[in-house]
Amino acid sequence: MKPLCIDAKTISDAWFQLIYNLFDNSYTQKIQRGSFEKEQYRLQYPGIAVFIEHPSQDMVPVMPPGSNIPAPTTMEYIEDYFANYLMDPALSENETYKYASRIHHPMPKGGSQLERVMEMLKATPLTNQAVVEVGDPEDHDICFGNDGKLDPPCLRLLDFKAIPSNDGLFLTVSCYFRSWDLWAGFPTNLGGIELLKSYVAGETGLKNGPMYAYSAGAHIYGYQEELARLRTLKVIKPTDNFSIKEDVSIWKSEEHPDNQDAKNS
Repeated sequence: MKPLCIDAKTISDAWFQLIYNLFDNSYTQKIQRGSFEKEQYRLQYPGIAVFIEHPSQDMVPVMPPGSNIPAPTTMEYIEDYFANYLMDPALSENETYKYASRIHHPMPKGGSQLERVMEMLKATPLTNQAVVEVGDPEDHDICFGNDGKLDPPCLRLLDFKAIPSNDGLFLTVSCYFRSWDLWAGFPTNLGGIELLKSYVAGETGLKNGPMYAYSAGAHIYGYQEELARLRTLKVIKPTDNFSIKEDVSIWKSEEHPDNQDAKNS
């Protein structure tokens, strides 16, 4: 039940280390609530703590040539995720929330939550109060996914810290996910959060620094297991009906790594 601690250079590096080590450090969780309820299982870590030294570099995992395994994200997809799911708080007709509606939540004294945090970092950069809250206690009753089932936000908070170094003050961010799809969600989520951190650093006059990520629910789904084993050259369990094309089509259509957190919990 010990957490896996990852020391990575880039988001892509962290993603591969997590996928590679999963099969020797995970447990099987039958899904009783949330995405794929009673339909799938998760291979899940008891806990992860990830340090990424250069999150602005090499965000997109690369698949081996000729493997027929598509990359779980693209830079274009990460940029779209940042713009529409982390920066645009407007909700569509059927959305009860998205991360941006929480990050940019209007404050009682004016401005948004993110604006308040940036003002804090400008005035008092060495603070422990620059936290953006994404989760809310009422989420257990009011947040629904695209499948109509209760599905509270997977991302719960973003904790910004300015850390002094010989070269000045470096902005870091720590994020916590209650549940996290490592295969399809991890690189896009962290890529978008890195773009957000870079934006905050620019607005506050801080240097852009490393990233920390934590979860007690980091996993892959059962339908992703064969792809993950192929990518890491782990032993592939024989099946009668496995098809890369068929299985990839599932996450392509359903695995947007926010999208009301549908299929990401």
